[in-house]
Amino acid sequence: MKEFIRILKRFVPPYKKYLILNILFNFLSAVLNVFSFALIKPILEILFKLQETSYNFIPWDDSSIALKDKIINNAYFYITDLIQQYGESATLLILGLFLIVMTFFKTGCYFLSSACMMPIRTGIVRDVRIQLYTKILSLPLSFFSEKRKGDIIARTSGDVQEVEVSITSSLDMLFKNPILIFIYFATLVIISWQLTLFTIIVLPFMGWIMGVIGRKLKRNSLIAQERWSNLMSQLEETLSGLRIIKAFNAEKKMDKRFTHANDEYRNI
Repeated sequence: MKEFIRILKRFVPPYKKYLILNILFNFLSAVLNVFSFALIKPILEILFKLQETSYNFIPWDDSSIALKDKIINNAYFYITDLIQQYGESATLLILGLFLIVMTFFKTGCYFLSSACMMPIRTGIVRDVRIQLYTKILSLPLSFFSEKRKGDIIARTSGDVQEVEVSITSSLDMLFKNPILIFIYFATLVIISWQLTLFTIIVLPFMGWIMGVIGRKLKRNSLIAQERWSNLMSQLEETLSGLRIIKAFNAEKKMDKRFTHANDEYRNI
């Protein structure tokens, strides 16, 4: 995790304006998502006639009643007022249209947050490739005699792709997920603090399970990178020495060797 944060500090600053927009749209998407779910309850109550209670408007400056209760009461007051003025069908249509609009804006904010992430991803990968290529040009010839060219090719292609995926997941973990967790957690506390407390008690156990799975996947990922590098090295050696392979009639041997390496990569 420290390595990813170091990489982010090094490569993300040129794209901080996109990062700020991404955080903003993620926040709006989460808030609109909560309101969209909140609208489902009154719609169902109107459809199935579950609520027959009459509501009176509570002034917002009334400090004797909790803010949560005032919001719920006044929301139902406005809905019942709409029912009395326009009827149940018209009120249901209004709420349905409002839900569609909220869902549209929520989806739009989610799309814009993903769109703001794209310049960060592609820009960081471009910067990494440029620095990697510059580093390769600056290395002495002795380095290339010790290292296989296939290994270098694998690192400039596969490993850079892994960096892109890691950066994307790290940005989500550092900026997107905390926003979603905060908003959803606050909503859960408002709805029922007892169920939220139960969730907090169960959460560490689930986190431990996810940590065990994550460590296992990380080990497999390192093994996969090594075996992918081996595959690229064998392919590069085959292309470079194809005439020698054909001269000694070693096609079957090389094919068997490559198939074995490919099966090892597949069976990770």
